[in-house]
Amino acid sequence: MLKISSDYAIESELFDVARLFFDIEATDIDIECAFLSEMPYISIDGEFFYLRPIENGDKFSRLCKAELYRALSGYTGKTFAWGALTGVRPTKLGYEIAAGNENIVSGLSRYGVSQSKAEIIERIIENQKGYSRSLNKVNFYVHIPFCTSRCNYCSFVSLPVNHNEKLMERYVELLIEEIKCGADTLRNNGFEVDSVYVGGGTPTALDERSLDAILNVIPYKNVEFTVEAGRPDTISDEKLDIMQKNGVTRISINPQTFSDKTLIKIGRSHTAEDIKKVFQKAKGRFDINMDLIAGLEDETPNDFRYSVGEVLSLRPENITVHTLARKNGSKIKNEQREFSSSVDEMVEYAYKTLCGAGYEPYYLYRQKNMVGNLENIGYSLPKKFCANNITTMEEFYSVFACGAGAISKRLFGGGRIERLANVRDVKLYIEQFDSRLDKKSKFFAAE
Repeated sequence: MLKISSDYAIESELFDVARLFFDIEATDIDIECAFLSEMPYISIDGEFFYLRPIENGDKFSRLCKAELYRALSGYTGKTFAWGALTGVRPTKLGYEIAAGNENIVSGLSRYGVSQSKAEIIERIIENQKGYSRSLNKVNFYVHIPFCTSRCNYCSFVSLPVNHNEKLMERYVELLIEEIKCGADTLRNNGFEVDSVYVGGGTPTALDERSLDAILNVIPYKNVEFTVEAGRPDTISDEKLDIMQKNGVTRISINPQTFSDKTLIKIGRSHTAEDIKKVFQKAKGRFDINMDLIAGLEDETPNDFRYSVGEVLSLRPENITVHTLARKNGSKIKNEQREFSSSVDEMVEYAYKTLCGAGYEPYYLYRQKNMVGNLENIGYSLPKKFCANNITTMEEFYSVFACGAGAISKRLFGGGRIERLANVRDVKLYIEQFDSRLDKKSKFFAAE
């Protein structure tokens, strides 16, 4: 087993960097890090790498990780596009660098970030101009933890609708109460709701009556209003009418792939043709986002290029390209499946092709256990950015979150952010509803 010792107590963060290079459990290597000595060094199984002196301060641990990355890269000969960045959002770091009047690309290079990835961050920050931190603005999030079936890459807490009718009925009743109380809390404490986002699970897995009841009680009808309608087999003509009637402005219809063979493998019960039919019904009524995943099981670069071509032929307002993540709790993680080694090629192809077709990258985030240690990027046609994606991902606004597993965030002065999570288990959400609702009301009370 790999061992790391350090004279600065950040071993867990250093292990995050080491995991890029090694299987921690199967590797027998000793790493010694002396960041605070007069001549700082890193020793990897007796091979010494001498470091540049690091100035102690707020970014000290981040710079230590960068130095370990450089040493491990020299030791193994491996490099990664995002360098030593394992936890911090790349855009957040880009904003910090820009605030110091430093060039973003050269600033990110200190952390081993490749020039091509740094230039993407620079472009995204440019596209986010006009959005900034506000203490009185809030995004309103509603969580629906139900779905028709579970995809093999999914780790979200979501229950099948067909076997949980009574539980779902009670959940909807309490969720409506939480939405009403939340709206009162925000109004009484002077918050301005900037956008609404209803996610899941799959919100459109609910029956028409339940979906209508939830959307109808949300009082914010003149803001950006998004509903994840990701699976085409859950979208009916009546549900499209319900969403439009209730002020929804943006929906997702997520193919993930246009390969029928892959759709079966990942646990979907629809075809690529079903996606196209539903898209045509929704087109013109809503702005539409479509998701693709790079790196799905057994897909080749040609398969992925085909999916990119298909989604471009539909020309939705937004396209999000995800890199497959082997999330804890997902079927693909539990079964230790192998995946394409060409994911970086797929992600690079998507970037060049979508930008060449008139789409702009406007937000980016990364997750742990992503294949190839890559990223997720949201692309948009001009003037069609999803404000919620920017202001939530960049933590520009607070988030009032309703439903089981939903996490509220509140921004305070000085850059402080506090979080309050609802319990993930639906039964516990129901049992503990009153006490947790009271806690959230206090969380958003005026200081």
